[in-house]
Amino acid sequence: MLVALVGNPNTGKSTVFNALTGMRQHVGNWPGVTVEKKEGTMVVDGKVIRVVDLPGTYSLTAYSIEEVIARNFIIEEKPDVIVHVIDASNLERNLYLLTELLELSPRIVLALNMFDEAKKRYRIDVNKMRDLLGLPVVPMVAIRGEGIDELKYEIIHGKFNPRRVEYPEDIEKRIEILSDKIKQIGLEPARWYAIKTLENDADVLKKLSGMGAKDVLHLAEHLRHDIEDIFGDDIESVMASSRYSFAHGLFHEVAAPINVGGTTITDMIDHVVTHKYLGIPIFIAIMYMSFQFVFLVAAPFQDAIDFFFNGKDVNGVHINGLIDLSYAWMSTFMPDWLASLINHGVLRGLGAVITFLPVIMLLFLILSFLEDSGYLARVAFLMDSIMKKIGLEGRGVIPLMLGFGCNVPAIMATRTLKDETERKLSIALNPFIPCGARIQVFAFLSYIFFPDNAALVLWSLLMLSIVVVFLLGILYSKTLFRGESQPFVLELPPYRIPTLKGVSIHMWEKSEGFLKKAGTIIVGAAIIIWILASLPWGVEYGSEESYIGMLAAVLAPLGVLVGLTPEAIISLFFGFFAKEVVIDVLYVLYGNKGAILASMTPLQAYSFMVFMLFYTPCVATLATVYNETRNIKFLLFVIGEGFLVAFTMAFLVYHIGSLMGVGI
Repeated sequence: MLVALVGNPNTGKSTVFNALTGMRQHVGNWPGVTVEKKEGTMVVDGKVIRVVDLPGTYSLTAYSIEEVIARNFIIEEKPDVIVHVIDASNLERNLYLLTELLELSPRIVLALNMFDEAKKRYRIDVNKMRDLLGLPVVPMVAIRGEGIDELKYEIIHGKFNPRRVEYPEDIEKRIEILSDKIKQIGLEPARWYAIKTLENDADVLKKLSGMGAKDVLHLAEHLRHDIEDIFGDDIESVMASSRYSFAHGLFHEVAAPINVGGTTITDMIDHVVTHKYLGIPIFIAIMYMSFQFVFLVAAPFQDAIDFFFNGKDVNGVHINGLIDLSYAWMSTFMPDWLASLINHGVLRGLGAVITFLPVIMLLFLILSFLEDSGYLARVAFLMDSIMKKIGLEGRGVIPLMLGFGCNVPAIMATRTLKDETERKLSIALNPFIPCGARIQVFAFLSYIFFPDNAALVLWSLLMLSIVVVFLLGILYSKTLFRGESQPFVLELPPYRIPTLKGVSIHMWEKSEGFLKKAGTIIVGAAIIIWILASLPWGVEYGSEESYIGMLAAVLAPLGVLVGLTPEAIISLFFGFFAKEVVIDVLYVLYGNKGAILASMTPLQAYSFMVFMLFYTPCVATLATVYNETRNIKFLLFVIGEGFLVAFTMAFLVYHIGSLMGVGI
């Protein structure tokens, strides 16, 4: 049995998904795109049920990738039941999506989530809603687990006799005519295809054209003109008006408002955290405290893991760790080169990754908490007021925010921008937002070189990136990317207390992805680096005579002006493939934290991090830039701007710091 979860963003759909599937879930990407795909299983009455969490969407048009994914899944996979998760406190707005779902499937269960918040605003007659729609309706508070058992019951045993949206008679006649024609070519659901064909839906028109259904297209064009002539408006507006009327009428049939105009807790909090002058300082303070918490809590775990793998000097005596012990043992029964590869290459690289895992998990824990609480939506709102000055007050704010997670989906998210100039501006600025991989490296180096001020250093790098993005945005919007920016509409969800289960699942999903990378790209890179540091045979490991030493000698002159050591340059070179590899390169070349610490001054380390903050993004990001623009000149521009800004900022940091005698 297949169940699809559908709903608007910020309705608690992920919370419902987690409550249904628990830990029996996995996260990947939808084929061909970087939009996240969540899938899991639940067992009800002995039946194993597959549950798919579709991307959050406000409608099922073809304007965004999320909308296309959701509707194509319903059409092609034909789920046995659709669970429509609704924010009951915003019932009328959420019902618009239901009007479109009713055209696709008769088997819909309505999950009225956040019912506790809704009761503060309306009296909702659930039984009347069931009768009017002919569908199961389940009031829920998913964050507390209320209604989950009833939802499971309705998925299996629910009775479905749905009432569809009735359009005006003149439209219904023409839908029926076109539906009959579409049935003849074997497309189902024929009524939905008829409606979308009339609405000029690009994907549906393309599909019909590919099938050679010219007679259907000609008939649809004729019927469309009839409707527009009768109603004196374009077809999309006429159809949307009918759906809104259905949602509006249903809402007023089942909901009676109470406490109209009362001040809510959300209103009171927003009065402070979205304040014109206080909002940004509060955001900066929250980020600083978050980093401080991460480093304080993670430090003892990191020390313990590092000791386990690499050992420790205690009172002048070195206590061997797993790598030393394993190497000594393996050397007794296998060639020395193989023992070195396994231990000094693979195991040391893996140890570096696992050593950093506590920081990764805590960072994702904090971010998941801030996202689930509703605060990150406020951050987007706050950044909007700043971005107005660089021509990105519209939807361009969101891709930049997404860049703090990963630049690849962030750049793909620029598809939602209607204006091509604004889209290119957003893509050009996005690589200067530090992705999660770069933040991992910064946290690692900050912990080594600035143990007492690691949080402050990481915070300063994030603030520096924001300043550079702001200044470049002003420059670009007045020169290379001039244009009018679009108005910005953002839904601010009510504040909620995140559940430990929900936050933990989100944290593990992201951490699991990091570990998978550790087992593939990062460890693979460690092997390549070990080979380059060991060959040609007979040279000292990592010496100037090794291949990696030769490469460092060639690149070394580039780093002198900005304080980069040859080893740092080598790590940046390999970081082009995946930024996390930088950590592994340093561990393979130096062997342990102490050697890394002795290789650079704090000023050199900070200059290194500044260079990495801005230099060319990873190969996956560059591939995405090209795929989104199909413009090789623009791709070269993104590469060039990265190196230019990185070199300039690192040069300033290193030489101003040297003149001031800071961190030398």
